Amino acid sequence: MASSSVPVHPARYLSVFLLLLVGVYLLVFLTGDKRAAPKLGIDLQGGTRVTLTARTPDGSAPSREALAQAQQIISARVNGLGVSGSEVVVDGDNLIITVPGNDGNEARNLGQTARLYIRPVLNSMPAQSGEPKPAPRQPAQPAPGQPAPGQPAPGQPAPAPGQPAP
Repeated sequence: MASSSVPVHPARYLSVFLLLLVGVYLLVFLTGDKRAAPKLGIDLQGGTRVTLTARTPDGSAPSREALAQAQQIISARVNGLGVSGSEVVVDGDNLIITVPGNDGNEARNLGQTARLYIRPVLNSMPAQSGEPKPAPRQPAQPAPGQPAPGQPAPGQPAPAPGQPAP
């Protein structure tokens, strides 16, 4: 029995492999975010890191609940800035705020106490007591065959614009 020998063409296999490699390369870089550079994290792109130390009025260490509440409040403020990738972490008695980007002034202002202005009410009226007044009623419906108030009777011409109905 003679075995049939098929000639092997390594150049053909190599060209198919290179064509597939170029196709995958084009697919990755043409459908991606149009740049070959990776997105940098806050450790590489830079940003602002603010450390707030918690203090109580009597000088004792704050409770974990108080730190968790402060973390939630500051996280809400950071999220209000609309900055993605920001982080608020409790580290011992410290709150560490990390905000990416170059605008560190906003991150520094996050730890400031908010202002609440309370104004006295100078003019006030006491609430009226008693029963509420009923709403005005709709005018009575005309009897069948009678014209509605302000409308001409059937068979009579309509008044001219600007003149009252008879």
